[in-house]
Amino acid sequence: MTEFILRRVVRGLVALLLFQSLLFALIHALPYDFSAFFIGGGPGLRQLIQHQFGLDRSLAEQYVSWLWRFLQFDLGESFLYWPTPVATLILSRLPRTLILFLPAAMLAYLLGIWLGKVIAWRRGGALEFCATLAGVSTYTSFAPWLGFLLANVFGWYLGWLPYRRLIDHNVWFDATVSVDWLLSRLVVTAALVGGGIALVWRVTHHHVRAPRVRWSLRVGTAALLGALAWGWWLRSGTGYLARDVLAHLTLPLVTVVLLSFGETMMMMRTSMLETMREDYVLMARAKGLPERVVRDRHAARNAILPVLTGLALNLPFVLTGSLVIELVFQWHAMGKLIFDAIEWQDIPILMGILSLVGVLAVSAHVVLDVLYVFLDPRIRYVERGV
Repeated sequence: MTEFILRRVVRGLVALLLFQSLLFALIHALPYDFSAFFIGGGPGLRQLIQHQFGLDRSLAEQYVSWLWRFLQFDLGESFLYWPTPVATLILSRLPRTLILFLPAAMLAYLLGIWLGKVIAWRRGGALEFCATLAGVSTYTSFAPWLGFLLANVFGWYLGWLPYRRLIDHNVWFDATVSVDWLLSRLVVTAALVGGGIALVWRVTHHHVRAPRVRWSLRVGTAALLGALAWGWWLRSGTGYLARDVLAHLTLPLVTVVLLSFGETMMMMRTSMLETMREDYVLMARAKGLPERVVRDRHAARNAILPVLTGLALNLPFVLTGSLVIELVFQWHAMGKLIFDAIEWQDIPILMGILSLVGVLAVSAHVVLDVLYVFLDPRIRYVERGV
C-alpha cells in the first residue's frame, strides 16, 4: 500500500509540474504587456516598468524565476497593486469567496444527492416530476436572470432580504472590527459546526438503527451546535454584524444553490438507476431487507461514488468564485479579482490563483485514488504495476 501511495504522489507532482508549465505558456502566449498602460509617459517610463517587473527578460528566464518562487511558496507581487504580494490579495478575498461559494457548493451537493437518490428509487411519481422540472429549470437558467429575479422579488418587491453589497454601511459605521476579520471567523465557525454535524451524522448512521431516533439526534445536534455558535457570537459583541452579513449572504447563496443542485441530482439519479440493477441489490431485496436499508446501504452507497468524485474535483474551483453572481449582488470576491487581473493584464495574480487551483485539483486526484481503494470493495490495488 505504501508503494501505491508513493506512486500516486509522484504522478501528482509530475502532473502539477506539467500544469504549471502549460499555464505559464498559455498566459504568456496572450498579447499581454502591463507596461503598455504607461505608454503615455514615454519610452523611458515604459522601460523602467518592464525592468521593475522583469518583463524585459526572456521567457525562459521568467519561467525559471516563476517556478523557483512557486516551489518556495512565493506567488510574487501584483503588477496592479505593487508591491502587494499576490498571496496577500488572495487571502483578503478568500473569506468572501469561501463564506458564499463553499457552503453553496456543499448544500447543492447534499440536496442533489438526496433528491437524486429518492426520485430514482420512487420513479414515476409526482416528486420525480417536480424535482426534475425544478432542477433542470434552474440548472439551465441564465445565471444573471435568476439572480436578478430573486433580488427583485425578495429584495426589492417584498423587502425581506438585502440584495446589494456584502454589508450595510449604516450598521457598520461604528464597528470595531473589519469585514475580513468577521468573515474569517464566520468561515471558521461554519467549518466547526459543519464538522460536528457531519461527525454526528456519521456516527448515528452506523450505530443507531431506529430512523426516528437517528433523525432526532441529528436535528437536535444541529440545533444545539447552531445555538452554541450563535450564543458565542452574541457574547463576543459582534453578533449584530454577523447577522447583517448573513442577511446579505442569503440571496446569493440561494441563487448559487439553485443553479448547481440540478446537475448533481441528475447525476445521482442516473448512477442510482444503474446501481439498482446490480446483483447485490437484487440479493439484498431477496433477503427481505427493509427498502430503506437496501436503498441507503446497498444501492446509494456505491451510486454516490461518482458524485463524490465530482464534488472533490469541483471544490478547488470554488476558489475562483463566480463573476456573474458577484456582479449581480455586488459581492466582490475572487471572481472580481480575476476579472480585474485579466482587464489590467496582471499576470502574477492570474498565475497565483490558477496555480493554487491546480495544486488543490491535483491533490484531490491523489486523495481520491487512495480513498477509492478503501471506499469501493470492487477496486483492488497490486503492489507492482499500479
